[in-house]
Amino acid sequence: MPNDFNSQNSTPDIPNMNSNLNNSMQQNPNIDPGMMAATNEELIETIIEEKWNDLIKDINKIINWKNKTEEKVLKMEQQMKDLKDQFDELHRAVIGKIGDYDKNILNVGAEVKAMEKVFSNVLPVFVNNVKELNEITKKFKIVKTVKTTKN
Repeated sequence: MPNDFNSQNSTPDIPNMNSNLNNSMQQNPNIDPGMMAATNEELIETIIEEKWNDLIKDINKIINWKNKTEEKVLKMEQQMKDLKDQFDELHRAVIGKIGDYDKNILNVGAEVKAMEKVFSNVLPVFVNNVKELNEITKKFKIVKTVKTTKN
């Protein structure tokens, strides 16, 4: 937004009243000095009113700029709040997932221990059964070799 209010003169352009009065009286000596003072007063009031109106316009521009800026700041604050809320929600979701994974890992660990216990009970029996089968197989081989040698 350009600074229009700075581009204008800061002091009003008031004509030199004495020179206007002298010039008017010299041109027309029949003019009443009281009427001339009233005309000068009206001229001064008009100039002041114009400058006042310019000032009001500039102040209104500043007020509009301020209002727009406040709206933008409020909008940015709301966006920041929304972003923070989304981040908090995401953070809670991640923490929840980590908690779920932790529970699952503990469950897997418990299942592995249970399997270890089952194998520790079953494995010795299984090994003994394999040894017995091995001995039985050896006996059958011996019996078979003896039968084949007799024939």
